[in-house]
Amino acid sequence: MTATTQLTATKLDSLSVIKLYEHFAALEKSVPLLTPDTQDIAKAELETCALLRSEKIDRIYYALSAHEDAIERIKKEQALLANAKTHHESNLTGLKGLINWIRRSGVIKENKITGRNYEFILVRKSALTVVITSNIEEWTEEERKQFCMVQEVTTTKQTVIRSMDGSILEEKIDPKTKTETLPNLDELRNAYQDGQSIPRGVKITQDYSIRPKRIINTKHVALETSEHNGEFLLQD
Repeated sequence: MTATTQLTATKLDSLSVIKLYEHFAALEKSVPLLTPDTQDIAKAELETCALLRSEKIDRIYYALSAHEDAIERIKKEQALLANAKTHHESNLTGLKGLINWIRRSGVIKENKITGRNYEFILVRKSALTVVITSNIEEWTEEERKQFCMVQEVTTTKQTVIRSMDGSILEEKIDPKTKTETLPNLDELRNAYQDGQSIPRGVKITQDYSIRPKRIINTKHVALETSEHNGEFLLQD
């Protein structure tokens, strides 16, 4: 800025948008007190101040837009990650189901499945696995009576208002009870084991915990070691 375009010595470029508002207001109030010549200079400074202020306000908009766009991209990325997680969880469940099926099918008689480099140690789970794919609301009344139970959860909110000296001005207790109908897994297991009929959409299986193990081929390593040991032995 030159002396002919700015009345004050303030570095307008370095002011924040708030300081520009304050500077504009203070300078505008002083204009009527100035001589005609200095009024023109003051008005030029006001114009410059207003222009810089407008530019900084626009930058606020650009920053808002940038953050909003970033949030939308993050939301989309989270959705993609959630889909990927669901995909891998589904595949993981399917592969574990395959290993369990191999054990249950009777094609192997021991509790391990052996490949070339890896084997799976299978440990029989103490409880049968119950998978329900049907809506229990669609079960018959008799099935619901036999294989369902009602879970009741009560949460209590206590509000106490005290004066500054600690005496109670108001006290309110607000209990809320939520009930939910759930399948009785133990009854379903018992009915299955007794050969009784169970609702449609209920699958009960004997599953196994799966523990992968790396196979180390010690015979191959020992053979290679014996072949090369001679290279390091002293010769008579």
